[in-house]
Amino acid sequence: MNQVFDIIDTIRNKVMEYLERTGVLPAAIAVSPGSYRSLIEIKAWEERIGNLVIGCRPLEEIETPLGKLKVIIDEILEDTVVEIA
Repeated sequence: MNQVFDIIDTIRNKVMEYLERTGVLPAAIAVSPGSYRSLIEIKAWEERIGNLVIGCRPLEEIETPLGKLKVIIDEILEDTVVEIA
């Protein structure tokens, strides 16, 4: 059975791993364009806009267990990769 990639769960795990490894709160996350699109769709659904992404504001920050992080789109990253800085 194929695992489904959960971008939100991945971000949470990466943020916690970063804090444990460095002892520093992260400031930003980098995601692929495809993952960014998924985050926009999740935000549209949460705000009850439905699947309509047209007209959504750009996603500049994302809320994590450790606070808000700046979102950076990295065209080189694969859709299942999240980098923390």
